[in-house]
Amino acid sequence: MKRILILIIAIVSISVCNAQDARYKALFMYNFTKHIEWPASEKTGDFIICVVNQNEVLNQLKTVTNGKTVGAQPITTVGVKSIDDVSKCHILFLSFADSKAEKLAAIKEKFGNNPVLILTDRPGSLKNGSCINFLLVDDKIKFELSKKEMSARKLQPNSYIEGLAYNIEE
Repeated sequence: MKRILILIIAIVSISVCNAQDARYKALFMYNFTKHIEWPASEKTGDFIICVVNQNEVLNQLKTVTNGKTVGAQPITTVGVKSIDDVSKCHILFLSFADSKAEKLAAIKEKFGNNPVLILTDRPGSLKNGSCINFLLVDDKIKFELSKKEMSARKLQPNSYIEGLAYNIEE
């Protein structure tokens, strides 16, 4: 009986941690919209945030961005099952499983240097084409950013975002 209770507590704790991680990632994503500048050509229509295979993050993001805008653009959140389902987006979040090097290579091929902020949560992803990568440091969600990838995509992070970054790769 004691083992079952411990197992239940462990499962509940993991679920709570995953929900909190999803919430923090969603909050970061929304804040990125305020502190990263997209080119003028991307400032019409809806501001689209695509999330691949991460329902918890998508649900949190919908809550966080409900009724919000980026400038005059209403924020639209879109959940997709695979990278092939992604068409136009301003921000693309790939889960751990979908941010393997070969999948990031496919994303780079699909979008070229179009101004798409690619977010991941897999160690080493900055070297494979991610603009911003979430990390777990001392049980806290942090992020690192690649100035090279962002510059290639004509995205301009401001000093606030750079100051929050755990690591910046030039």
